[in-house]
Amino acid sequence: MGKDQNDFATISPQEWKLKVQAELAGLDYNEILVWDTAEGIQVKPVYTKEDIAHQNIAPIVSAKDWKIIGEFLNLPGQDFSYLYGLKIKDEFLDEISGIPEHLDLFLELTKPFESLNRTDFSLIPNLKYLNLDVIGNFAKSGNWYRSQEEDLGLAGEILSQGHFAKSIQINASVYQNAGANHVQQIAFAIAHGVEYLEKFGVEAGEKIYFKTAVGGNYFFEIAKLRALRKLWNLILEQYDSIAQTYIYAENSLRNKSLLDMQNNLIRSGLETAAAVQGKADAVNVFPYDSLRKPTAFSEELASKQQLLLQKESYFEKFEDPVAGTYFVENLTELMGKNALELFKRIESEGGFLRGLWAGSIQKSIQKSAEKEQQAFDEGKIVLIGVNKFRNSKDKLHIVKNEKPAYRTKIQPISAKRLSEKTELNL
Repeated sequence: MGKDQNDFATISPQEWKLKVQAELAGLDYNEILVWDTAEGIQVKPVYTKEDIAHQNIAPIVSAKDWKIIGEFLNLPGQDFSYLYGLKIKDEFLDEISGIPEHLDLFLELTKPFESLNRTDFSLIPNLKYLNLDVIGNFAKSGNWYRSQEEDLGLAGEILSQGHFAKSIQINASVYQNAGANHVQQIAFAIAHGVEYLEKFGVEAGEKIYFKTAVGGNYFFEIAKLRALRKLWNLILEQYDSIAQTYIYAENSLRNKSLLDMQNNLIRSGLETAAAVQGKADAVNVFPYDSLRKPTAFSEELASKQQLLLQKESYFEKFEDPVAGTYFVENLTELMGKNALELFKRIESEGGFLRGLWAGSIQKSIQKSAEKEQQAFDEGKIVLIGVNKFRNSKDKLHIVKNEKPAYRTKIQPISAKRLSEKTELNL
């Protein structure tokens, strides 16, 4: 090697492509090395500085050490010492006296009217995050808790109170777990949030935060979270809000399976790393056996995956190591652009709620989910231990429970795992 670093000749991307084309011996470069995603984004084998808009690149400034969130199981011996916060269901509100007050609590509401009316939140100073999302519940269940007027009235009442740092959660995990692609997830989340801004005014922006589900497509999930943050910041600017985007990330359920369940631990580990690199503000990791009944041990194992990223992989030592990476920045830009176009179309058609009533939101998610399910059935999407390298000793005895029929006002956006059909056919 020469002394001068310029001894290394540089070539342009065009020259590189021509060289690769020659090596392919007549095969088409675009057919062999470029692939299309479910979002209509073309992924190339190599990215350079020519693929990114430098004026749009800036590190995401937030706390280096994200909040490690565990779930309160109300089991003896559950260790909270390594956590920043706890997700707690409203059924356990009477059991939280022993929880250390330095932990931020995220309250999961299953019966919001009953829970919010019977609890004096001024007595629980560390209960800072509420997951009230009446629109998200409508999308997920097909019905309001009581009625549209009463539900939105409850949301307005909670927004007017000062008990919570964040009180309205945009539950975008619903869309991922139902099979929406990345662009759809971003656009629906933004449109979902704008419904609250339109109904309750710019002041609601300070109280809104997003819950997202992170799947197994590592770089795409990183780009999804970053694009979501950029677009919501853009929306807030349009409303003259000084609020900051807050993202609570959890694992996807769509790629989890009852088969060879320990593989769920590997999946959740990669998803957690993507959530952190995507700059989620808080991360909750599901136990590998969450599809059955998690134990204090499996919950601790899940949460401590984040400790490995912090203390052994040093993820908390750097402000934003992904900023400026050609591939992720390109993906972020394309996802954001496509999601913004979809968001504009939703708004031009009357907004997110109107789309739910018309069924257009549900139909677009269903179409995407069917394509993903087909790819899984054909082996193009691989889940180790499920549709590849099956453990022959792994047997399931699943009794298919028919859900009781009930009337809904709209078609619900229902979660469905890719492996459900495989599990039922064993």
